[in-house]
Amino acid sequence: MQYVYPAIFQKDKNLPDTWCVYFPDVEGAATCGYSLYEALYMAEDALTGMLVCWEDFKAGKSKLPMKNRIVEPTPIEQVKAEPDEFSTSAFVTLIKADTDAYRKLYLNNE
Repeated sequence: MQYVYPAIFQKDKNLPDTWCVYFPDVEGAATCGYSLYEALYMAEDALTGMLVCWEDFKAGKSKLPMKNRIVEPTPIEQVKAEPDEFSTSAFVTLIKADTDAYRKLYLNNE
């Protein structure tokens, strides 16, 4: 499956060039990067990995106690990004996830 979800990026106040990323619609999907490029790369990986877990749970392939489910993404214009006490700036962007490609690459599944 292919998905697109909004992600919130916050620039860390204490670590130069470090960005923290989380997905308001995908609980548990969060990451960071020591540059904006790395944060974007890590965001796609974190989102896709979490969605693979949720797909597996829904299909009965996982025994992990997952309480979450895949939901429709919030429209990007409805997601607000504000710096908090740990960040100096924030923005929202869309991140894509391809769970089929992820499975092929990392899990040896077709």
